[in-house]
Amino acid sequence: MPVLPLISDTEAELEKIISSAKEFNADYILVGSLTLFGNDNASSKTLYYKFLQRHYPDLIIEYDKIYAGNYFPPKKYQQQLKQKADALCKKYQIRNSILSQDVAGA
Repeated sequence: MPVLPLISDTEAELEKIISSAKEFNADYILVGSLTLFGNDNASSKTLYYKFLQRHYPDLIIEYDKIYAGNYFPPKKYQQQLKQKADALCKKYQIRNSILSQDVAGA
């Protein structure tokens, strides 16, 4: 956590993350979307947008659309991210919760 929209949220990138966690014997993995708070110089939103400007300037317009003035992406995005992560956690037999439970509904 956090997963970066349009950067680390693709199925291929999530698979790299989850398979690596399994390879290194992680007990579980938490997959959640990036939240962006604040507007001052040290806020997460300001600092992250500086990162985008430096490394992914073409994504700034897309981030503005995704976050649309909110701290988090829309519920639909979060649900899609969860579905991708759940399927990959099931594939790699790694829990996607701190609490002990069946692996991704397995």
